[in-house]
Amino acid sequence: MQYFYKASRIGSFIILLVLGVILVPLNFFQPIAYGVDIRSRVAPNAPAEAETRLVRPPQITLSIQINGGYVEERTVRPGATVWEVLTHIQQERSIALLYDGDAHRIAVPGEVLVFNTWYRRIARELDQLPFEVIENHTGSVRYGMSHVQQNGLYGEKISTVSVIYIGGVQYSRNIINREIVLEPVPKIIDVGTAPLGALTDTSAPDFHYVRRIRMNATAYTAGFSCTGRHPWDPWFGITASGRRVEHGIVAVDRNVIPLGTWVYVEGYGFAIAADVGGAIRGYSIDLFMWELHDALQFGRRNVYVYVLE
Repeated sequence: MQYFYKASRIGSFIILLVLGVILVPLNFFQPIAYGVDIRSRVAPNAPAEAETRLVRPPQITLSIQINGGYVEERTVRPGATVWEVLTHIQQERSIALLYDGDAHRIAVPGEVLVFNTWYRRIARELDQLPFEVIENHTGSVRYGMSHVQQNGLYGEKISTVSVIYIGGVQYSRNIINREIVLEPVPKIIDVGTAPLGALTDTSAPDFHYVRRIRMNATAYTAGFSCTGRHPWDPWFGITASGRRVEHGIVAVDRNVIPLGTWVYVEGYGFAIAADVGGAIRGYSIDLFMWELHDALQFGRRNVYVYVLE
């Protein structure tokens, strides 16, 4: 008898393709005689019984390396692209990956695919704002001297920053928003321009002193009537501190105002305590003047003396 291969029953012919697995009935092929009606061999409502066998499709092996770490092996289907491999790992590990190359090419068996993680972080950072330094040049302060009228204060700002990390290393950092939450306060410095002997307004806000003393003031000159020295005397016009006399030199009791102290004498101007005198004791002060006439006209009077240092 001649045979040809036909399905023995229609209900047994089952081919399933599920996730790459093919289920093939073992009795798929059976010899039957020519001329036999296949329907006569199938009982009505007969259950489809088929003995199945699991057949796995062929796989290829390649290696994966992420962020330069250890190399792990993976099996993928033949013909899979690098992008498919990358996408599968992203879904598996819930991470974002980058591939430096053509991700749409076919993965080659045995190759090492190197991926890097990609991560973006949005951060809010608090930073200081520098304060400005303002110099106020004023005649209320003697030349060569300066005072801090107002201390500077740093301001504060909040920056919203976008930071991108590739391979676990910071790749870029961009500020996407800035908000000033505290304005800086400038530092103001009063820089003196007043020369020795210059007058100023003691009520001005940039006039600075450390102490105010009520003193009895007189005036003197470099002449013989005041110092007992003649112009040819080598010590003529030389003060006790070794400084030559000029307008702005005053004699004091060094126990009250030490020599070298800068002062401001009401009605006389900026001065320096550079001389002493036999009659100058306690809260007395002697003001140098060039002309005897001016010294006599000044006479004796009570004045306020502002100690500057």
